[in-house]
Amino acid sequence: MRKIFLLATGLVWPALTGAASAGVTLTPGPMNPQYFAGEAAHQNGFTINGTTWSLVSGVAETEKGSLASVYAAPLGMGTNQTTGTTYMAVEGGGMELATFATPQTSISIYWGSIDGNPFNMNSFAVTIDNYTLTGADLVAMGMGSVSGTGDQFDPSGNQLVTITGLGLFTTATFTSTANAFEFSLVTPTVNQTGGTPEPSTWAMMMVGFAGLGYAAARRNTKSRALAI
Repeated sequence: MRKIFLLATGLVWPALTGAASAGVTLTPGPMNPQYFAGEAAHQNGFTINGTTWSLVSGVAETEKGSLASVYAAPLGMGTNQTTGTTYMAVEGGGMELATFATPQTSISIYWGSIDGNPFNMNSFAVTIDNYTLTGADLVAMGMGSVSGTGDQFDPSGNQLVTITGLGLFTTATFTSTANAFEFSLVTPTVNQTGGTPEPSTWAMMMVGFAGLGYAAARRNTKSRALAI
């Protein structure tokens, strides 16, 4: 099974292996994405903006807040079971399936309390190029800046994981081997905590600004030459 291993801190880096041109960006929490906010707690089998969520095996459902030794809200989404923002929790041994109405090439996951050891592992997968990303992979990519201990209060253990450059896919699975895999999705270009562009968007903006600066410098040089 091919996987990608890379470090990303604000910019998207090309993958060394796995999907041909896939890249991953990691941004620490807290965040409060609203993707599942319209759903009540303890739900499964519903559709959001054309994406259908369904249980494949075990236990997986929407949750609010935290319940000790069962599930923990991603950092920034509220720990109260009444007022917290809804997210998805896949319990140990469970698998949740997302089926997209139109083919996708990227996905942004706010990955809460990352579990990244052999006995307790969160995993996201698509069938394209046998692409799988685990909590252990995220820890390896972070090279000390990502925690995989399952700490819901540690920003380094709650990361916005943006995967781009995948082949076209219409299904994705979320699994956990032990404690719950808690997550929400985030729109590709907008951080739903307040409309701030994501790191990949900042990177493109920086390239654009550099190009504008270069063009302006050339115009100024040409103007000075004509004036002589």
